[in-house]
Amino acid sequence: MPNIKNITKTINNQGIPFDFPRPGEGTDVFALIEQMDKQLTPEQRLSVMQEQGCCKTDFMTAPFRAFGQAHANKTLEEKITLLPELNAVTNVPCHLNTDGTLTIYWGFEKDGKYRCLCRTINRMPEQKPISLTFCGCCAGHMRHTYQYALGVKLKLKGIISSPISSDRKNRCEFLFEIMDD
Repeated sequence: MPNIKNITKTINNQGIPFDFPRPGEGTDVFALIEQMDKQLTPEQRLSVMQEQGCCKTDFMTAPFRAFGQAHANKTLEEKITLLPELNAVTNVPCHLNTDGTLTIYWGFEKDGKYRCLCRTINRMPEQKPISLTFCGCCAGHMRHTYQYALGVKLKLKGIISSPISSDRKNRCEFLFEIMDD
């Protein structure tokens, strides 16, 4: 789940002008995301949210680090082909696009609908459509782990879809730019 303190810190660290909600004006994460959607450009929102992500612990990243080290001498295309051998909970399909960007897909289908992987969303009594900005937290997690696995720097370029923004018709789809060192 996006963490209010981490988002606030990232906004401040990036020097983005922002009027934070005052106490009593909806200080939960959904109010903050709504405020971000109103005040920030799409590029600013992506820049902030790519730094988020839960489960960025050593335990969760260890398999991605090990994979990256084991295949450091391989090309990006070869690493993507080998990703299915990675034994990690968050090992998900990705695709190198013809324009040099990387698409990472995340989501599990159940009964013909995609399930959101965010624990916060899954604990909500009713799943209603939520801003794709919220989903940037999961994109931040994917960016963090896949940079280790693929040995490249990634920049979040777009959040294409998610279960919570599509009435569970689409899985998460994140678009990343591959950055030069």
